[in-house]
Amino acid sequence: MRKSPVGKSFAIVAGAVFLLIAGSARAQEWRGRARIEGTVKSTTGEPIAGAKISLRWTESGHGGPDVTTNKSGHWAFFGLAAGNWDIDFDATGFEPRKITAHFDEGARNPPIDIQLEPSKKTGSHEELQVAGQKISPETAAAVEAGNAALLAKNYAEARTNYLKALQELPDHTPLLMRLAAAYYGEGNNDEALKYAKKVVEKDPQDAAAWRTIAEIELSKGNLDAGKEALNKVPAEKITDPTSYLNMGILLYNKKQPAAAEEAFGKALTVNPDLADAYYYRALSRIQLKRIPDAKADLKKYLELAPTGSEAETAKELLKSI
Repeated sequence: MRKSPVGKSFAIVAGAVFLLIAGSARAQEWRGRARIEGTVKSTTGEPIAGAKISLRWTESGHGGPDVTTNKSGHWAFFGLAAGNWDIDFDATGFEPRKITAHFDEGARNPPIDIQLEPSKKTGSHEELQVAGQKISPETAAAVEAGNAALLAKNYAEARTNYLKALQELPDHTPLLMRLAAAYYGEGNNDEALKYAKKVVEKDPQDAAAWRTIAEIELSKGNLDAGKEALNKVPAEKITDPTSYLNMGILLYNKKQPAAAEEAFGKALTVNPDLADAYYYRALSRIQLKRIPDAKADLKKYLELAPTGSEAETAKELLKSI
């Protein structure tokens, strides 16, 4: 703080002002550049609107903001400091939940998707409803068992329980999507694709379903169907670069190096440390006769994967181009 030529009375006031400023600064220590988002849903997959999320920095003062979910159960906040955060989730009619998560300011933070259990005070499964429809204790139990199995990556058990619940909830899109995820985890891409398509028939805006369709179609080599599905997913909803990588490889094999280069670039936007994307983008750039850029990509690949499966080829290419 700058010194003033005024006497002692100013010094006392200045000291008070300093304390106020210092207190205000401490109150804002939790602010930074990290962005975080997520969803809050019930164990049956229903979005919970109006849920309160309290974010508290574990460092000095334990300060932080409170946010609430929108009608889709989504929430987001930009401007958090890097480090560990305590996060409390609270919604009327549901058991509160608390987690701790680590946020980075210089990288994309994965979304935090939370499920809340029905409040024990509201009674038993007979009182559970899905989309305004009362469900039986057996269906509620099947959904909960399926969710637990899916979380544990026991995909066969998850699939069995979801199919039981589907008898009472044949049009419930969150359940259909979870069933698709279970089939996908089992490696049954045909059934996963079938149920993901059922989801988008009922909800054309479901980004998770379109993302699953894109991943499966591209893995099958169906470039046009994969591209069409991926184009329906907002860029900010794509947190896995696999679809872009597979699309780029298909485009490269079809001798479309410019489109392939673009796809690999999108993969690297999602994950800047994806070594394979640099390697394949280098091949595309060689075809485009952009040799300096290709060399830069090959060097980056070797930096990230010095013993990778394409390391020797990358070294040979650097010598020959």
